[in-house]
Amino acid sequence: MYEPPAIHISADGEVTVPLEITQREMNGIYLLALRGRLVLGEESSGFRTTVDNLLSLGATRIVVNLEHVNYVDSAGLGALIEAHRKTKAQGGRLKLSNLGPNFKQALELARLLTIFDTCPTEAAAVAGF
Repeated sequence: MYEPPAIHISADGEVTVPLEITQREMNGIYLLALRGRLVLGEESSGFRTTVDNLLSLGATRIVVNLEHVNYVDSAGLGALIEAHRKTKAQGGRLKLSNLGPNFKQALELARLLTIFDTCPTEAAAVAGF
């Protein structure tokens, strides 16, 4: 049963939803579906920990589905870069899928799009391994 993540309301009234990570495995490919905000704090550190745990188990093929990520800050971008670098250092590949137009534009502006292997869908990312 799906349970929506807790909602946090900051002192200035901003409503935020922490990052929810759903992990699946399909034929040795690990699929991480992210939902919420990939930002400084527990959200980006939780993502880093998830990837580190997969790598420690020997995972070499990881797909990060960003379809339901509604906000990314520089710390979130840093977490994606670090995950890419660590996966590559272990001889693996990390792919990003389902980038929305705003996310894709942010990566282009930061000149980061070319370092990531991106796919329009999760299925395309899996098929590309």
